[in-house]
Order: sequence, then C-alpha cells, then structure tokens
Amino acid sequence: MLPTKQSSDPQAKLDVGGGIRRSRLGQGLSLSKLATKSNVSKSNLSKVENNVISPTFEMIEKIAMGLGLSAVDLLSQSGESGDVLSFCRAGTGVKATEGHYEFEFLFTELQNRKMVPFVTTVLPKQTETFKRPASHGGEEFFFVLSGEVEFISAEESSSKMSVGDSVYFVSSVEHLVVNKGDEEARLLWVWLA
Repeated sequence: MLPTKQSSDPQAKLDVGGGIRRSRLGQGLSLSKLATKSNVSKSNLSKVENNVISPTFEMIEKIAMGLGLSAVDLLSQSGESGDVLSFCRAGTGVKATEGHYEFEFLFTELQNRKMVPFVTTVLPKQTETFKRPASHGGEEFFFVLSGEVEFISAEESSSKMSVGDSVYFVSSVEHLVVNKGDEEARLLWVWLA
C-alpha cells in the first residue's frame, strides 16, 4: 500500500518568495547574482522575495533556472518525496493571486511531482489589467469548470470557451485567458513544467 498524504490547511498561502530567498541564500547568491543568472531584474526579485508582487509562471521558470531548480520545486511547499498517494480536499489547496487570476495550487506538499495542478478563478471584467500573452516552458491543459473565458493565443487569435470545453497547448505559444463576462470562471488547469 502506498503511503497517503492529505493537504489540510485551507488558509495556506503560496510562499514562492520565501522559497526563492531560502534557495538563493542556501547557494550563497546575492540578489544581483541571481538577477544575472535568471535574467530577472534585481528589483523584481526583491519584490517577489518580499511578496510585494506575485511572479508570473514565466518569471518563476526563469528564477528556477537561475537557481538550478525546476519550476515545480518553487511551487512546492515542503521536501516530501517518494511515491505517495496524495489527496487534496475541496478548498484546501495553497492560495495565490496574480492580476485577474486567483489560484488554488493542489498537492504542493509533493516535491518530486512532474506537473503543477491548480484551480484558477478568472475574475470577471478585468480586461484593463491584462498585460500581454505569456509564454514559458512546458505544456498545459485546462478544463472549464464554470463560467466562460476567452483563450487568446499567438496561434489562434481568440477562442471562446464555456463549461466542459478544454484546451491543450505547448506553453511556449503565447497565451492569455480573459473573462469578459459578469460571473467569475473556474478552470482546472495542469502545467507540465
């Protein structure tokens, strides 16, 4: 029988900044040195480490590469390893926000996972906060659980998606998900980093 693990703290917040700081200091790197190695400005690194800003997936990937880690390592909360059967009960994932997205990261207690599963809430009518489509390494999939979103990519200008629709794409394709409606939309999303 595989050992089981359960996520249990519904108030837990994702502390990517703290993980970056611990890794950086553990490797004896200054902010300037990590900025050079990761191609992320020293100012932005400091803001991420101090939880002033939430890093994008693209930024997480760059910082992870600068630290010699995987992006999954930075999105994990502890050093658990081995083969584990893990459960994440409703609402107990680790929370984070970035612009018009609210994330609930699932299974952050697993260090050696290959994918990052999360539930994304896309806030309604937040079009003024959109910057540009993102691109980074890996592959992604999401499934619309509720509401409606618009998937915008460099490959296809725009595609409206509603409950039950899904998309799979290579993350290097520029992509952005927006919600122009009145209700929030929820997506089950998986990133294979």
